[in-house]
Amino acid sequence: MKATIRIILAVIVVFCTTCSTMKQSIQKNNKFTDKTISSLLEKNGNVFYLTSTYATFSTVWTYHKDKIVIYKLANGKIILQQEYSTTSIDNVNQISKKELFELDQCMELDGDGFGYRIKIGSEIEKQDLPIGIECFTKLKYKSEFLNKVVEDINTYKMWDTR
Repeated sequence: MKATIRIILAVIVVFCTTCSTMKQSIQKNNKFTDKTISSLLEKNGNVFYLTSTYATFSTVWTYHKDKIVIYKLANGKIILQQEYSTTSIDNVNQISKKELFELDQCMELDGDGFGYRIKIGSEIEKQDLPIGIECFTKLKYKSEFLNKVVEDINTYKMWDTR
């Protein structure tokens, strides 16, 4: 009987320790993601990101001149930085509030997220959208802006978690 109680207690301790460590890793990556977002916005005037509520990884990217620079983050560090030639987002019309409603079909209140921040003069256009990335990247939109973002996410495999 005592051996069974010890085993149960050991399992509980291991479970609690694992959950605590995972929570710390998620928080560490979220902080680093926010720091990277702020830095790239300041540097290039635009930043885009993909996140997930319970993940220790995220993807952040920015357009600069005629290139896209992609940062894959995990556990609070940059694990991969990639750079490709592409059309700048500056050439694409910003998304209107009406076009944002196209994303309603992919909304998830607890899960993935897509967001962006773009400086327009002294203002910052900011969106943090709770959407399923799988759904978001499979659809075509009326918005040229959304189609460009989705095309880049798919082309550069930004949400490839393997």
